[in-house]
Amino acid sequence: MIGLAVAKRAEEARSIAESIAAAQRYRLTRPHRLIEIETVMGFACVAAREGEILEKSDRLIACAHYPPLDESRLEKLLESEDHVRSLRGLDQFFSGVIIDRESIMLFRDHVGHMPLGYAKTAKALTAALSRSALGPAAKTLEPGHMLILNSFGSKIIRWYDPAPWAMSSPRELAERLMSTAEKYLPDQVFLGFSGGLDSSILAHLAALLGRRVKGITVAMRGSLDYLWAREAADLLGIELEILEPHDAELAEAASLLLSHLPRAGLMDLSIGSIVLLAARRGRGMLVVGQGADELFGGYWRYEKAVLEGGIEAAAELMRRDVEMIHEKNLVRDELAAALAGSQLLAPYVAKSIYEVALSIDPSLKLRILDGRVIRKWILRKAAEILGIPMGILEKPKKAAQYSSGIQKRLGKILAEKKMGLRIV
Repeated sequence: MIGLAVAKRAEEARSIAESIAAAQRYRLTRPHRLIEIETVMGFACVAAREGEILEKSDRLIACAHYPPLDESRLEKLLESEDHVRSLRGLDQFFSGVIIDRESIMLFRDHVGHMPLGYAKTAKALTAALSRSALGPAAKTLEPGHMLILNSFGSKIIRWYDPAPWAMSSPRELAERLMSTAEKYLPDQVFLGFSGGLDSSILAHLAALLGRRVKGITVAMRGSLDYLWAREAADLLGIELEILEPHDAELAEAASLLLSHLPRAGLMDLSIGSIVLLAARRGRGMLVVGQGADELFGGYWRYEKAVLEGGIEAAAELMRRDVEMIHEKNLVRDELAAALAGSQLLAPYVAKSIYEVALSIDPSLKLRILDGRVIRKWILRKAAEILGIPMGILEKPKKAAQYSSGIQKRLGKILAEKKMGLRIV
């Protein structure tokens, strides 16, 4: 689903849906349709791309999804009498709407990889993949939730609760990483590549599975990423393209992001610009390592929390970060890729890995050895089992906005243009 409008008159609903789709023209990467259906709440008009909408008599489903759902799965979702159970049975990223004469149900995947915003006014209900297409009053449907509207009113319910796993072995994690990569990675993998552990695991898994892999590094000349990515690509045996953006490219990327994320600070604009510029080289899909740091304990602040407050303090910090990963990371990066005419794919937050990561004891993520905190310990051990070269396993890594040199350069560019930003 690209957009939805519900209004009293059919022509009004269609006009609003058309304007929502036009505001997201960067998402119209393939032909789309507008379909109207009459409900007890008014006329609903849905704009959706081919392969993402199915109409059956007096009901329809429109769902943006990855990996692809065939028509039979869409039909099963549409005709289900227990939508909670049906959504729980999917190991996919998705957001969408199911409409029949009596109700409208908006829904979103477990982690919020696919965006979904909505707005309700006295005149209409609207929804869209990009919240910015709906105006400043729009809200975000939280991950793992559904919004149900009918003649009695509206309610939001949570359909998703993580399934418990008993996971403590790096080998089990390695096997789960391999099986998830086999399901999610396309035949041609364009990979946002820094040479760090997370992107290197994805590159290595893709190569093991026989997929064609091309790493794309966005970095300033002389930066850590610029120097290290080439060495890491050689160790992994993958093709690499290094993009050193000039000032006009960075300024244009930041300006485009700001038009949709007006409250973004320098850090978000830096990371978003990296994703946007890489996605332009990605030919339809950019694979990224987002989510691994939150799920497996990769940030320096977790190490600091262990040293100052113990593993319980770090575990609480990780828990809060995982809960907000959609708002802090995925919405920004998905939008950046979409603005480049591409799609984002973050395999680490696929349900099959996400639920396993939540079940792992925090002491296996942040392991204290010889008085030193080893971040992402269990992920490093799994990577070792998978055959990642030791040079990559032992390489310290900084956050991409710093190691790429992009944040420093973009800050200077925006200062010269006198654009006020929150320095976050």
